[in-house]
Amino acid sequence: MPRISKQLIAGLAAALLVAACTSSEPDETTTVAPTTTTASTTTTTTQPPLDPSEGLYVMLMWHQHQPLYPENADGYVTRPWTRVHATKDYYDMAALVAEYPDLHVTFNLTPVLLRQLEDLTNGTKDVYWALTEIPAGELTDDQRTFVIDRFFDTNAKIVARFPRYQELIERRDRPDSFTTADIRDLQLLFNLAWTDPSFLAGEPLASLVAKERNYTEEDKAVVLAEHERIIAGVLPLHADLWESGQIEVATTPLAHPILPLVSDTQLALVGDPTGIQPSNRFRQPLDAVNQVAFGLSEAERLLGRRPVGMWPGEGAVAQEVMGMFSSNGVEWIATGEDVLAKTLDIGSFTRDSNDLVEEADSLYQVYAADLTRQSDLPMFFRDVVLSDRIAFEYSGTPADEAADDFMARLGAIDAALDAADVAGPKVVSVVLYGENAWEHYENDGIDFLNALYGRLSDSDLVT
Repeated sequence: MPRISKQLIAGLAAALLVAACTSSEPDETTTVAPTTTTASTTTTTTQPPLDPSEGLYVMLMWHQHQPLYPENADGYVTRPWTRVHATKDYYDMAALVAEYPDLHVTFNLTPVLLRQLEDLTNGTKDVYWALTEIPAGELTDDQRTFVIDRFFDTNAKIVARFPRYQELIERRDRPDSFTTADIRDLQLLFNLAWTDPSFLAGEPLASLVAKERNYTEEDKAVVLAEHERIIAGVLPLHADLWESGQIEVATTPLAHPILPLVSDTQLALVGDPTGIQPSNRFRQPLDAVNQVAFGLSEAERLLGRRPVGMWPGEGAVAQEVMGMFSSNGVEWIATGEDVLAKTLDIGSFTRDSNDLVEEADSLYQVYAADLTRQSDLPMFFRDVVLSDRIAFEYSGTPADEAADDFMARLGAIDAALDAADVAGPKVVSVVLYGENAWEHYENDGIDFLNALYGRLSDSDLVT
């Protein structure tokens, strides 16, 4: 079980928070009796905050990850999701931050994702790409069936943006009705749909959007060439923004493992003493150490700098693995609020009718894992409700209204902390997947993100 100290670590939060923190030297730690907790949790020590200044900080982190998709016998990646999220999400998510110079955001780029982006840049293709390249009239019956079955693999809201795409999906249950021209249009529209609207608004893609139908083989080549160009820019864009200080890049252990279970499967019993264990105990702490070290090295190889922050796979932590981060130069990690709640022996955080955390004075601070052989490790704890509002709820709300709601909730948190006479710094951590939500939003989430980033940049509330 990780042990934690309540503190703000000087200087490290500057790149994590929406605005830079003022650094200061740490006060002397005062240790209190440990609190035994469950699962992936900690025993606590308490320390006065380092920075007593007023203000509310927001740690906003987009977690970008794709599992490692296998290649088939022909050498094609069997799923297109790394490619199409690169063209629809990964590039523009970073580029949009650059439009708000007073905003500082963290991107957690997993090594598994980074390596696949490298492969795509170097010419690796997925099955959907390969079937797009084949002239529509030359597809085999099996290939034609695959295109009709799988080239509608996107959100219905995105399909509806393209009249011809909508027309074709309504005939999906009548595959024999598809002509060669229909197939060709479908080949192109799948790839066009998985392209960010900011690219669709400019040439050469704007003309293809306006054309709507009767695409040519040459038109398909234009879209694929744009995908190549966008993908090639993803890693350099993040590296440049990181170098400029606009963003912080964090990463994850190499294979995105549940690190405590790699170290020792019996660590699961800490959280759930009744949990079913494997018949043969798995215990490979050295492999767990290597997962951390190799993950950092892979990110450094591909981005030119070694990250100092980590989001462990699925946010899984345990006291036995905390030193693995610190000994490899990790200066902070983020995880879920449930870890902190169990650490504090309160079970879970409770919320009122407005979803405001009643134990606000406990959640909205920065802590550090208390280590004996390495430097203590700063920890941020994700507000699950606030994060999930972006991930799942705001997509059905007009952009300005959703951003106003987010800011109002920050204001309510700040007011609750003031009412409890909580000394600063006060930190709200918002962590969520950065690629999955936007297809459910209007305009791929661009309007919401502009509204949110603008308000965060201009806010007198957020420090």
